[in-house]
Amino acid sequence: MAKKTIETSGLSEVRQEDKKHWWEIAFIWAGSVCCVPALMVGGGITMGLTFFEAFMAMLTGYGICVVMMILLSIQSSDLGIPTVVAASGAFGKKGSSYVIAAIIAFCFICWFGFQAVVCGEAFAAILNTFGIPLSGMVSTILWGLVMCITAVIGINMIKWLNMISVPALIIILVYAMIVVFRDPDSVQAIHNYAPAVKTPMVIAIGSAVGGFASGSVLSGDTTRYCKSRRDVIISSIVGVIPMGVGTLLAGGVLAIHSGVLGMDTGSIVTMLSSIGSPILGLLILVLATWTTNVSNAYSAGFALLSLTGAKDDKRMMMTLLSGIVGTLLAVFGITNYFNSFLNVLSVGIPPVAGVVIMDYFVRHKGDPKDWTPTEGVNLAGLIAWLAGALFALLLPSFLIPTLNAIVIACVLYLVLYPVLCKKKAE
Repeated sequence: MAKKTIETSGLSEVRQEDKKHWWEIAFIWAGSVCCVPALMVGGGITMGLTFFEAFMAMLTGYGICVVMMILLSIQSSDLGIPTVVAASGAFGKKGSSYVIAAIIAFCFICWFGFQAVVCGEAFAAILNTFGIPLSGMVSTILWGLVMCITAVIGINMIKWLNMISVPALIIILVYAMIVVFRDPDSVQAIHNYAPAVKTPMVIAIGSAVGGFASGSVLSGDTTRYCKSRRDVIISSIVGVIPMGVGTLLAGGVLAIHSGVLGMDTGSIVTMLSSIGSPILGLLILVLATWTTNVSNAYSAGFALLSLTGAKDDKRMMMTLLSGIVGTLLAVFGITNYFNSFLNVLSVGIPPVAGVVIMDYFVRHKGDPKDWTPTEGVNLAGLIAWLAGALFALLLPSFLIPTLNAIVIACVLYLVLYPVLCKKKAE
């Protein structure tokens, strides 16, 4: 039983008998995109647009992310390998194992810590309204450990967590919307809402893209369990778009309803309490964070496994280490550096997608039989990735920074690879 429950595959190819149905993967995606930060991003987007404009920005942003994750996931599904291994063709074994794995590990460990502290502090704050004393630090540590242990067990535990949590979250969010729209004042406020300062649509789309871009890049860690490319496409669209856009919209609705349009822990507590039932607000908080944060620790574990060169049987230990470090960072005040961290996250990981997609679909024509890891370091991939990240970092106000980074990485890889390969051959 333990062998069936605990995931044993690390960086090696997933066995065919371990593959999942598309709807099981879709549940994992639905749980991943329904999270507290998504509610916060939804409130932030709604702050600067009319409600319909906000909806269009959210739909466009997540649509871009789904296209990117489908292209990346096809390779992982074809080969049965996680993202950091799939990147070894585009960046070389050493480039992927050290540079890319280090970036992924850092970002997702930090993201795990941020979500743990948001959940922990908000959970403690809601309990305090019932007269139950609990410090934010203790709550953060407890929830950090719970989420970490779930990720340590692996894909089967993550699957069951989401299959139970996602229907519960849908029911609770639908109830929350009913509460809001039964209030004539709230309906009027949403219908007539006009931002004091208008946000350009391109920036709003960029916020939606940035909120899920990094998760899209690491999609292969989960979709390597898909049985076919068809399953990749269906699970990505069905799992992400309805729940993802719905969560962003719920964040916008609750923000207008509660009168709080912000992106901090206090705002989240106010938004969740505004539905008139602190218990339901508590359930949204816990389930939404839990289903998302396990993926952060899960992907960080693969990155650390690659970075350290450890064997597959060390996956559990690396995942546990990721969760513990992330929780400690949360306890020591990671949220004080949230803006800087989000900036690094938004420009460092997305251009990886551009390089990997071009390598697999252009260089190898999307043929899994033609793909092999590149020995050493693939300089074309590393230069293209770095250029894309720097372009987005230096021009944060130009169009959509995340998308800019991906496009730059795509173009440069196609230009540099033939030149550098020819030079190396000579």
